[in-house]
Amino acid sequence: MAANEEMNELRVRLCPLAEDVASGFDVTLDYSEASVEHVERILGEVHNNYLTTHSEEGMRGIALEFGAYLVTVLERHYGPVVWKRDHPTIGGETFPVYWRGTTLFPYGWGLKRIFDGPGDEICSKWEACVVQRAKPQS
Repeated sequence: MAANEEMNELRVRLCPLAEDVASGFDVTLDYSEASVEHVERILGEVHNNYLTTHSEEGMRGIALEFGAYLVTVLERHYGPVVWKRDHPTIGGETFPVYWRGTTLFPYGWGLKRIFDGPGDEICSKWEACVVQRAKPQS
């Protein structure tokens, strides 16, 4: 199986898991750009829980599920992506996304939001790295 095909299959398995997590927060993920705000709110609540429990159990899985969700939103709204498991210089299991000549790390965004808090907000990264890049240059 080709690497990209394997990653697409992984995405197909992970997105419903992100949807299940979101439903636990009374949120329906609809793959719209507005839903990126829902991802931010959910990961913010996961961060608050992490501050209380100091347990990292399951946090990487949650970050990966929502990373896969963000990759899917990106592709649906802004065109083709290539999602890989490993980055040649940053390392294994960093889950880079190659899109329009740039490399994004939504999995890393999720990890940082969960562990580091609101200073690593998802919506501002989305705006800077995706929305601004997708705007036509004048």
